[in-house]
Amino acid sequence: MKTADFDFSQNPAMMPSDPVDLRGKTRESGRMVVLDRGADAIIHTVFSSIIDYLHPGDLLVLNDSYILSNTLEFNHGDTSMLVSLLGHEPDGTTILDLKGKFHPQPGITLTCKDDPQLSCTLISQRPNALWKARFEPFERLVPTLDAYGTRVDKTIHLDPTLWQTKNQSYRSVYAKTPGSLDIPSAGLHFSAELLDSIVRKGVEIAYITLHVGTTEDFAVSLINAEEIENHKMTAEYFEVGDEAAAQINRAMAEKRRIVGVGTTVLRTLESLAVFQAPKTPIQAKSGWTDLYIYPGFEFKVVDALLTNLHRPRSSHIVLTAAFAGKEIVMRSYAEILEMGEYEFDLFGDSMLLV
Repeated sequence: MKTADFDFSQNPAMMPSDPVDLRGKTRESGRMVVLDRGADAIIHTVFSSIIDYLHPGDLLVLNDSYILSNTLEFNHGDTSMLVSLLGHEPDGTTILDLKGKFHPQPGITLTCKDDPQLSCTLISQRPNALWKARFEPFERLVPTLDAYGTRVDKTIHLDPTLWQTKNQSYRSVYAKTPGSLDIPSAGLHFSAELLDSIVRKGVEIAYITLHVGTTEDFAVSLINAEEIENHKMTAEYFEVGDEAAAQINRAMAEKRRIVGVGTTVLRTLESLAVFQAPKTPIQAKSGWTDLYIYPGFEFKVVDALLTNLHRPRSSHIVLTAAFAGKEIVMRSYAEILEMGEYEFDLFGDSMLLV
């Protein structure tokens, strides 16, 4: 399938740079487009109406990861530098961007200014002047970033001042597990009050974790290959605990809908079931997934999906086409663009596929 089939012109003004609650809006006030696959219908509404599309007995699966600060100051002798983390690799290494009057070389070990017990050893240089490195002890890295880190971005352009004072605005209200280096954004639309109303309606909630992070830059989600089948996803770390696995298995056994919030949830759950028959029990697991979902994929777990509005030629829009069908997805984007009222990307509006 041609990547060009998922291309369209997008006005940069349709991609806000700040979360809605830093723009004087409530989280649930954004627009939402609903794709009703059974009726082949496209419905334009507001996000707060999602409660009308959820049924008693549904299992709503949320990703509880939240975005970390990504930058720490490290020293090498008398020289200091800023070390920005871009993504973790399955082999235990991390991809870095280094800034400072310093000439990095493989084998050099840096010491964290705020936690001298945390070190970073450079392994090899990557494209675009990035470095592959290893942090030791790795278990100190996330707490140190959480406590002392700042935010430096080439990709999502977070305002550093807002990040320091308003970082809760960049997290879902249910986030509790630090670890993402990019924003799990689909859940940003929920307020605590809306989630309470959803639970009172009889919807069950389960939590899984997938830490979002890119190893090069934002372009890794954009498909440059002429054919979508030739794109390759980077791996991301996930955890599905015993409680969540049990909730998912009960919902499948009882033929209740499983609603994934975000492509992170969908990729995680489908990764657990990719080698088994649809709607058979999954196992609790932690690990890495590089699952790439494009049209022709057989979904085994998730029945409905909430996601954001995505950029053209992205792996995310290809995933939504796999889930709902290319024709209705691209028709909905044509309507969205013609209306000119929607916002895209991390802090934009949403799409519900039912």
